[in-house]
Amino acid sequence: MLNITSLPLNSSASDEYMLPNTTVSTLSNPHGFSINEIFAMIMLPIILVGIFGNTVSIFVYSRKHMKKSTVGFLLLSLSIIDLIVLLTALPTFSLYKLPFLPGYQKIGSFHTILSAFCIVYVYPIGCTAKMTSQYIIVLIAVERWFAVCRPLQVQVWCTLRNTIRAMIYIVVIAVMFNAPRFLEFTADLSTGIVNMGLSHSANNKWYFILYYGIRSIFFDTLIPFAVISVTNIQVIAQLKKSNEERKLLTTQQQKDKKTTTMLLVMVILYASCHMFNTSLKFVNLIFKTYAQFQFTLFRVLHHISNLLLVTYSMSTFFIYLIFSVKYRQVIAAVVSCRNMEELATNSSRGRMKQVKNTSSNGYKPIKSV
Repeated sequence: MLNITSLPLNSSASDEYMLPNTTVSTLSNPHGFSINEIFAMIMLPIILVGIFGNTVSIFVYSRKHMKKSTVGFLLLSLSIIDLIVLLTALPTFSLYKLPFLPGYQKIGSFHTILSAFCIVYVYPIGCTAKMTSQYIIVLIAVERWFAVCRPLQVQVWCTLRNTIRAMIYIVVIAVMFNAPRFLEFTADLSTGIVNMGLSHSANNKWYFILYYGIRSIFFDTLIPFAVISVTNIQVIAQLKKSNEERKLLTTQQQKDKKTTTMLLVMVILYASCHMFNTSLKFVNLIFKTYAQFQFTLFRVLHHISNLLLVTYSMSTFFIYLIFSVKYRQVIAAVVSCRNMEELATNSSRGRMKQVKNTSSNGYKPIKSV
């Protein structure tokens, strides 16, 4: 879950959480920028690069010859969701903390009113997209487990129809689980003043412990990490075994292995970037409050956590560029103004030729990206 550290709140809520509109909340450097403002400036270029990268990925994976495979559909879905995450993070975690914008933190200014609107209404959408992105990664891990460890069953379970059905379930569950976030804050949109709602840990301990703490730890962290860990350990073991039998692999099987390696890198990066976020939730439960609002160290770790989450959503573009030949081919075709239909035709011919070459040993290739 993405977290908010600085809000233009009323005085009572601000005193509890030591937010930046109070005199005790700022941690400034010699040049006068608070830690919130410093991280907002760091996150801005990362978010912009991520928006560009995921837009390119949506274009690539929306090509007809890319999205008709389960992996292509999953990566298209992930790019769309990550784009939503970044678009919601842009105003909520970067723009409204930039001190050089007109009307910065002035009551009634357009900047403050827009910030209040984003905190109350845009932030929950970002949390919903964030949970959806997590379980798409889980879906990718499961699909790769079938492809590598149960290749004879992959054509039965990992069909495009089943994948679309699973995606619908994920979106519905993410919306249901994050619906209460729309009640975490209330705002007067005529002044831009935000008040604490359900997120007030002192007044709503049941919500803080059961929803923010236990629910988010289990459903946003432990369950996804458990599935990802179990499947990836077996996938890595199988890949290690296949390295010893590399000479026996067909060309198509080697391409499938590269696809698996790419998705494995994505999953490992995902787990690494969520480490701080998970740790903060445990710390908050121990202190029975939002520790990042009261301790400088946890405030810094909190910003690092949000920075890592945004960095992950940005980094998938570069992972595709490094590992996916088809991804690079589509981009090269666009840059060189080549015909997309010609690229798709050549790709289809290559697959047909590979099927003929491998039909003698009974191997049925898994579509790679």
